Amino acid sequence: MRALKPGLTALVVLAALSIAYVVFWLFMAGELRDGVARWSEARRAEGYTVLFSRLRIGGFPLVLRLDLERPGLGAPDGEIPWTWEGERAVAEMRPWNLRRVEIGLSGAHTLGLVVAGRPVTYTGTVGGLTGVLVMAGAWPSSVEIHIKDLDLSTADGAERVVVKRADLTVRRKVGKTSDDQGSTLDVRLRAEDVRVPERLSLPLGNHLARLTVVAGLLGPIPAGPWPQSLATWRDEGGTVEVEHLGITYGPLSAQATGTVALDGNMQPIGAFTAKVQGFRQTVDALRKRGLVRRRDAVTAMLVLGALARTPEGGGPPTLNLAITVQDRTLFAGPVPLARLPAIEWKDWPPAR
Repeated sequence: MRALKPGLTALVVLAALSIAYVVFWLFMAGELRDGVARWSEARRAEGYTVLFSRLRIGGFPLVLRLDLERPGLGAPDGEIPWTWEGERAVAEMRPWNLRRVEIGLSGAHTLGLVVAGRPVTYTGTVGGLTGVLVMAGAWPSSVEIHIKDLDLSTADGAERVVVKRADLTVRRKVGKTSDDQGSTLDVRLRAEDVRVPERLSLPLGNHLARLTVVAGLLGPIPAGPWPQSLATWRDEGGTVEVEHLGITYGPLSAQATGTVALDGNMQPIGAFTAKVQGFRQTVDALRKRGLVRRRDAVTAMLVLGALARTPEGGGPPTLNLAITVQDRTLFAGPVPLARLPAIEWKDWPPAR
């Protein structure tokens, strides 16, 4: 018996720890279920719709898995009405770390919007739609969204949205003060083979072959009504530093770095250093769409064409130049290229 005593003690301790963990897991599962109920009621009280046909909690012993069938969310009576319904939503987290949540929303989706005063419904599937949230207080410190093979269209097929692949990462610097150096928010985006409805009449067509963005928001945007808080951010020196911008869109292929800010009228201003290919075809396409005047197009082709260089070993002419936006005018080098539409900020300027 003396020889068996250490083993029996270990078994008793192990059994007690196992029972304690089971109780802990069940407690956390109950807290998760109650948290979903509280969150749903709070959103409904704010005027949102929150739907699901079935809620299940599983994943024992190492995971807390929240499984919702036929989830739905929307603001049908909001200023900009919208509704969304999915086939299934799965959220997973570790019982000892509820701050990190992995979400899966693959499958069938229905999205309802109001476009130009008329309701439009898109239906389709997403091969992969996943996300990761890491919470730090009331707001996430980081968000990751990964989309693969998204294909949504209207019932008549007249409008279609396709995303072959897109990856978005947003990281917030938690606990940052105004004396710290560097960005308060980092954004990384990579998108491939994106198609939007022709109705949007984008400058170079509805197909974006590739877009990559690496940028940082300098200066925190204070809490408060929008866009007054954005104006405060601007007045305190807030800018967006674009470390890398790469785009392949229609005939245009460009790589750029630069800075974006807001002027006194809350309109974007910016300065970029860019490496551009396909500029002649791009200017001509903008002219045909009426976005660039014929006189400006001719001037741009003459001036910028003289600055272009053919790479060693051949290839399309490449243009290294400054791209600037000032007073709602887009400049390519010294040439004013296009007049940009004004951004009409809601409720701007604020009442005095």
